Amino acid sequence: MGRPPSNGGPAFRFTANEVAEMETVLQEHHNQMPVREILVSLAEKFSESADRKGKIIVQFKQVWNWFQNRRYAVRAKSSKVPGKLNITSMPRDDSNPVRNVPQPVAAPMPPPMTATISAAMPASTGAGRHMSESYMEFEAKSSRDGAWYDVATFLAHRYLDTGDPEVQVRFAGFGPEEDEWVNICKHVRQRSLPCEASECVAVLPRDLILCFQEGKDQALYFDAHVLDAQRRRHDVRGCRCRFLVRYDHDQCEEIVPLRKICRRPETDYRLQQLHASNNSTFTDQQKTSTDPSTALAPKVISSTETMQKQQNPDLSGTAPVSHANVSVAAQTTNPE
Repeated sequence: MGRPPSNGGPAFRFTANEVAEMETVLQEHHNQMPVREILVSLAEKFSESADRKGKIIVQFKQVWNWFQNRRYAVRAKSSKVPGKLNITSMPRDDSNPVRNVPQPVAAPMPPPMTATISAAMPASTGAGRHMSESYMEFEAKSSRDGAWYDVATFLAHRYLDTGDPEVQVRFAGFGPEEDEWVNICKHVRQRSLPCEASECVAVLPRDLILCFQEGKDQALYFDAHVLDAQRRRHDVRGCRCRFLVRYDHDQCEEIVPLRKICRRPETDYRLQQLHASNNSTFTDQQKTSTDPSTALAPKVISSTETMQKQQNPDLSGTAPVSHANVSVAAQTTNPE
């Protein structure tokens, strides 16, 4: 799987013709992930093109990441309920170094493991994404490159001598040769959510996010933390905000657009607060327009300011932190 380089090389980009061809393939598969053979053939075809032959080898994982990102974008726009996770029965794996633990015969997962997953990954009920446990989707962190991938199937489970539960996963879009044992408590969680243009207000400094890091040879999703947010006026292209992030695995800092960010489901409550605030403001405006005595109503603080103050109560009276290697504009609104 290989780790993406951090040598500052140019970021990889697909050409317009390559994007058009992958769009056609995705439409033919009705927005479902094509089989591995198709992705491999696309990578080989692109590598042999006149523009790339002898210069850049397109990796299978780069093609896979493009399809995964595009599928997220299509699903976010359509606001459809995500498909049910394919969870098969999970046979015991008694190979060393594990210890035997009595298991209920009828249960697909042992009660301790199920409780751990439920506690670590509560069901989210955000706007437009009402997800019950039956339709909950998961992602897992690969030990081979430290990146996060969608889980297609849980194959088996076991307990180590240390008492830590592990689960064998098959990553979406990958074959059996890429199956891994991962720690449930540390490296399995509810799938991060791609952000729609209107959801940039839910991404605040100090947030843990899943961010798309592009390198010279590979582009993968890694954990990162938001250091600063530069709010810009939206236009016909969508959200124009920019976010300064620091990746957890290599401590690199980068300014990224919203499209590269997937927020954690735990932030759904902010969107609920935003919608409630908007509804309350609209109701107050209606009352004001019909009641002359309320014409001099007090100023209403925006939902973004409210959420930022709730998130960073100790920063309300301090100056913004400057970063030596990255310059972020201080203005709140900066139309391009």
